[in-house]
Amino acid sequence: MLGWLHDTWQSVQLRARYRRRVQEQLLALVENGGPQPVSEDPGRWSLLGDGKHALTAPERTDLRAQARRLVRSNPYARNILRLLEVYVAGPGMMVTATAADAAQPDDGLLHTCDRLWQQFLRVNRRHFTFAETARRTWRDGECFLRLFPQAQWPPTVRYVDPEAIGPTAEEPDSQGIVTDPDDVERVLSYLQIDPATGELLAEIPAAEMLHIKLGADSNERRGVTIFASVLDGLMCFDKWLDIEIHARKLQASIVLWRKVQGSPTQATAVADGAQTMLSGDTSGLRRERYRPGTILTTSQGTDLQFLQPHTNFGDAVPLGRLVLLGIAAGAGVPEYMLSSDASNANYASTMVAEGPAVKLFESEQQFFANELCPLWMWVLGEAAALGLLPADVLDRVAPRWSFPQLVSRDRARERLADVRLAEAGVLSRAEIARRDNVDPVAMQAEIAAERGG
Repeated sequence: MLGWLHDTWQSVQLRARYRRRVQEQLLALVENGGPQPVSEDPGRWSLLGDGKHALTAPERTDLRAQARRLVRSNPYARNILRLLEVYVAGPGMMVTATAADAAQPDDGLLHTCDRLWQQFLRVNRRHFTFAETARRTWRDGECFLRLFPQAQWPPTVRYVDPEAIGPTAEEPDSQGIVTDPDDVERVLSYLQIDPATGELLAEIPAAEMLHIKLGADSNERRGVTIFASVLDGLMCFDKWLDIEIHARKLQASIVLWRKVQGSPTQATAVADGAQTMLSGDTSGLRRERYRPGTILTTSQGTDLQFLQPHTNFGDAVPLGRLVLLGIAAGAGVPEYMLSSDASNANYASTMVAEGPAVKLFESEQQFFANELCPLWMWVLGEAAALGLLPADVLDRVAPRWSFPQLVSRDRARERLADVRLAEAGVLSRAEIARRDNVDPVAMQAEIAAERGG
């Protein structure tokens, strides 16, 4: 009895406390009648235009999910991503150190920088590659790479999925990227959340995160997948192909129509006679099947005709090619690269068609060289902090990027031209060696060793 009275008294106290808090909050709202800044109206911005061009977070997420699905299931989407990966970040993409001042090269320092960079790549080979970085950027529209300084060499990096960078209750409009209130392009930190619950896991300083984005202006926080303009075309082509396959199946369905001259009773008797000749048919349906090469002997009163649907396939091929041309235009590659079929093109037209694609690949190469330079500088900076490099190493060296060769013509003829330019003093022997994808320093050392031996 005493326990029941105690519980009842506690319930009454708790109910009274909640009522008091609600009344206090209502009173505060009534007394404070002035405008209060909210997340949508901080009071220090000017709206230019209607703002309808920007994608919302759900729209960007849907585009990213569709792009990932098509890259796995659609051969043309997979081929677009594969082409970009091979020509931009494929074999041959590397960065080496060169002297910031060509008049004062330090070969020992350059060799040490290259050795430390290769150690970083070797240790993080399962966590970072140029190809995966580029693939994530193209597919998702952005790539997040978190940098982890270590007490011992080398440092570590990890990819962060775009879904793990998002807004929180305290920063609902940040899209996961906290910026300066007066400058949206000055990033302060990144909010790593649990994609399932939205709970904040870590607030990562901007210096510890490499963010590469595509398809967005500089004052937009998140990127957009490169497949955004071709998603509809890819799905339309899949639907068109499915319809054409069904139409082909219908066209292959041939029906034998037997016309019997005479009264309906005679036609029924002929059909019943055919039914009685069938074995193992318990459905009651009149189905007659003839093996290939069967000879049918009928009277003049029986007429046999083969019927099939009349499908107009004359417009099918041009329509499918039109859809593929739209996809190729959106991807920025010629049709023969998209379909991997150059049978309808000659050598001259192929050379002309590949021109825009070559410029696209060169542009992408330059883009990733600029975006990945901070990573190279961060790695060398960490080496300097551990005493492996001089403190002023970033002032004495600069990155030099190499990419896969895009155009392959007659290298033998080009080599003869390079030799003449070297004899005229226009090119150096080291540059000629680099054009043949060899290290001039290593080649000179090997040549000297061979002569000495």
